[in-house]
Amino acid sequence: MKTKVYVVTMQRWGDSETHNYVQGVFTDKAQADKCGEAEKAWRGGKYEPKITELILDEHDQDNLDWLEQCNRKD
Repeated sequence: MKTKVYVVTMQRWGDSETHNYVQGVFTDKAQADKCGEAEKAWRGGKYEPKITELILDEHDQDNLDWLEQCNRKD
């Protein structure tokens, strides 16, 4: 069974290129939203929450295949 997780990243002024930090990881989207908004309020509105949905323990097989090919000694 695949488990969805929601990663809450706080972005200063909503900018992904400046200071960012992970606030938390949740299995419930509503809880992730609530905690992101609470953190935003706690930080005086300087940070915007960005929520990324991922599947726990899932990876991009193409990336792993590429890495394996790069590491092969011919």
